[in-house]
Order: sequence, then structure tokens, then C-alpha cells
Amino acid sequence: MRKKEERRGPTLFDFIQQDTKQEEKERPTKTEGGKDVSDELFDLIKSRGRITKEEATRWAKERGVSTADLIRSVGRLVAEKKIRKKLDDEGNLVYEVYG
Repeated sequence: MRKKEERRGPTLFDFIQQDTKQEEKERPTKTEGGKDVSDELFDLIKSRGRITKEEATRWAKERGVSTADLIRSVGRLVAEKKIRKKLDDEGNLVYEVYG
């Protein structure tokens, strides 16, 4: 006796991929000043040369930017090769400008 082929519906991975694609399509998040979070964060890092993750988190909190938006902005800047993530001598995560 042959088994009937089971139909498989979408998997959890399909769901995750869909969510990721939707996030990429979303327009950039704006701060209270109306400027893109990624641009403001890049300006901050560029002016200081490098900042720690804690400084970036504090900066975002002061401006009412959610942690998710901050992480998305950092990811965007890293993907665009504007900044890079490094560990300093004490093992803290630091964001610095390429160049």
C-alpha cells in the first residue's frame, strides 16, 4: 500500500523570510527632528570618530528611538559600509567610521 503524499504548508522559515522582506520595504524611521535615524547616528559617529554601544543606546533613548530602530539603523550603516563594529581593548562593542 502506498502512502499518499502529504501536502506541506508554509514553514516557520517562510514566515520569517516574509517578515524580513516586509521590514526591508519599510521606510526609514525618523527621529523627532524629522531626520532619518541612520543619518543622525552616522553624523554622531562621524563627529566623534567612534562610540560605544552604550553611548549609542543612551543617544537613542534621549531621542525617543526604539532599540529595534537603533539596531536596524546600525545594520543599515554596516551594510552600506559607512561604519564597522569592533571590540575595543576592554571588550566593549564600538562603532567607528570606515576610513
